[in-house]
Amino acid sequence: MADLVPQLKRTLPAVVQDAGENASERVIEFFTAEIRNENTREAYARAVRRFFRWVAQRGLDLSDIEPVHVAAYVEEDDRAPATVKQNLAALRRLFDFLVTGQILSSNPAEPVRSPSLQTESGKTPALTAEEARELLDSVVAEKQGLPQLRDRAIIGVMTYTFARVSAVCRLDVGDYFRAGRRWKIRLHEKGGQRRTVPVHHKARDYIDKYLDAAGIREERDEPLFRSLKGRTGKLTGKRLLADNALQMVKRRAEEAGFDSAQVTCHTFRATGITTFLENGGDLETAQHIAGHASANTTRIYDHRDQQVAQEEIERVRI
Repeated sequence: MADLVPQLKRTLPAVVQDAGENASERVIEFFTAEIRNENTREAYARAVRRFFRWVAQRGLDLSDIEPVHVAAYVEEDDRAPATVKQNLAALRRLFDFLVTGQILSSNPAEPVRSPSLQTESGKTPALTAEEARELLDSVVAEKQGLPQLRDRAIIGVMTYTFARVSAVCRLDVGDYFRAGRRWKIRLHEKGGQRRTVPVHHKARDYIDKYLDAAGIREERDEPLFRSLKGRTGKLTGKRLLADNALQMVKRRAEEAGFDSAQVTCHTFRATGITTFLENGGDLETAQHIAGHASANTTRIYDHRDQQVAQEEIERVRI
């Protein structure tokens, strides 16, 4: 956090700097004291910088911004509705903070309506159970070295716990633990939330084989999934980053013969939820495992209605 303040001062938009020291300090306070989650902070920072570039191009000062300007900005934004909605939320929160800090008299983003967002079906592609099994098996098909065992364990945890990649990367060795006769995983989710879920027997097998090969089972306070030293196949002491996990997933998908452009870390979250529901699991339980606040969010990951058997398509005999 100590390094963050100088960084924010260097990257403050010119519109904010021109508004004076009080405005600059209030914006810095927003990103340090108000926004505590690192991922949210980065997303909001991108949104704010983009908006203030748009403002600067039109020769507006901070105090000149009115609802009509924010509405015009939203109208011109041709990105996905979910992205525009998130960006508008960032602006609303920042302007609210500036109003309570007496930098602005009113929030110009408050009256602006968000774009409509259709949530009946998510865009994240899901694999079938057979495809997921094929991908997991392919990771260690030719070699069961430490990199392969680590990568399979990461993909397995994302699939069987419906966990976000950020939560998987935050796992320490001690977050995988025995509770009575069962093994559980303690996930550190966004917003500081924690949830503990039972470990599927296959995910447990993947983790155990990785831990035994890595020799880190007793290092309870150290990262569970760590980066690798180049191509040596050896672990560093550093925690694996989510971006590196994504690169790994795409590489493994491509090696398994899948279109890597269609496979992301979130694919395994969607795959796990869809397969769970296909096999008789109920939506409320899926919601609980996934850590969703609303069942509507869980429904986005349900791809059951999109899976039509190839044999059925072949009935179109033309």
